[in-house]
Amino acid sequence: MEILIGRDRETGKMRLKVGGKSVLYGAKRLPETVMEEHIKLTVDEETIRLENLNLNAYTYVNGQAVEKKTITRNQLIELGQNQYPFDWHALDELVPPVADIHLLQIIWEEYENQNISLQIAERRFNTLRSMTGLITMAAIALSITTGERSKWYIILYGLAIFFSLLFFIKSFIDSSKIPQKRQELGRNFQRNYICPHCGHFLGNQSYDILLQNDHCPYCKTKFIH
Repeated sequence: MEILIGRDRETGKMRLKVGGKSVLYGAKRLPETVMEEHIKLTVDEETIRLENLNLNAYTYVNGQAVEKKTITRNQLIELGQNQYPFDWHALDELVPPVADIHLLQIIWEEYENQNISLQIAERRFNTLRSMTGLITMAAIALSITTGERSKWYIILYGLAIFFSLLFFIKSFIDSSKIPQKRQELGRNFQRNYICPHCGHFLGNQSYDILLQNDHCPYCKTKFIH
């Protein structure tokens, strides 16, 4: 994609042209040393090539005068002898930046696996805790069947009391530990599951949904894998 960048004759603002589309950017008038068609940017998925369009135009990349150069978005472009800085956000309105998000897949999978592990641990514990009820029911059934409270009745009831106490202690300890683990897991996820370009948290959308949506909902960066 080729983008022509220069000064609009009528308003003096920065003008970007792509094919038949023309966009004005910014509120300031550009210096007269910025030509109406000053530079051309040829944008591919991975490269940006800059070309000076006028022999009388001055273009600088990171302070060095250039005629043609392959550049990246983090480099400083200045137009004209007054070295007016080009704002990369102007280009974002026409050509959204591209970001590789394959690392987000690892972050999502780790978050999902840890979340599932916590759920499984809680369900297993609840299943084991129900064992006390089964032991108690077995003791009652034994008492009804034999018509007396035998030593097995006492043993089963003792086991039920022991396990009830054990599970009570574990529940009391876990009542604070598990919420803390969930909170820490959520904080780490929110800190890391972010757009590589703008740094916004991408929410609880799965990685597959991110790929389907194709771009960041905040800065419109195109996602690639």
